[in-house]
This record gives sequence, C-alpha cells and structure tokens, in this order.
Amino acid sequence: MDKRYPALRRLIRALRLKHGWTQEQLAERAGVDYKYYQLFELNLTAAPSLKMIERLAKIFSLKPWVLLCDQPDLIKTHTGLDYARLPAKQRPGRPCAARHKR
Repeated sequence: MDKRYPALRRLIRALRLKHGWTQEQLAERAGVDYKYYQLFELNLTAAPSLKMIERLAKIFSLKPWVLLCDQPDLIKTHTGLDYARLPAKQRPGRPCAARHKR
C-alpha cells in the first residue's frame, strides 16, 4: 500500500474541519466516492492523482501547489492553518469507548 503525502492528507482534513464539512460533504463537492475519500483521509489509498489535488484545491479556493507545500509559513499564509497544529492521523474504526462512558 502506497502511503505518500501524509501531510497533504492532514492539511485537507484540517481544511475540511475548518469549513465545518463532513467527509461525505467534501467528497460530494470534489466529485469522488465517499468511501474513497474516507480512506484517502486515513492515508489508506495510493498517492492522490493530480486531478484529485486540483479538485480539492478548487474546493478550498487554493492553488494546487499550496496543498503540496511543505513550508509551514506558506501554508499558514495561504490557508490560515498552523502546520504544527494540524490534526493527527485518524485511526479507522469506531470512536474509543472511553470517550463514551456513561
């Protein structure tokens, strides 16, 4: 399994959360299958195609290079997100039972 571009995936997730969109809403806006997008965000898909990067950039009104950028100050300038505070990779599966104690 190809696990390239983990920073890109974290950035996309952070942008999605910043806009208040669910994975399903973002997938619909990007014109991709919801399950594929879910796996993409979890870093369980092959490297994204240029076409997908372009679609995602367009949704967030960004240039594709911003999504591929690895310079924290440029990311912050163009997205308003602090690269050091991007959400960590999600783990697949149900939420932790400890969070749902009664």
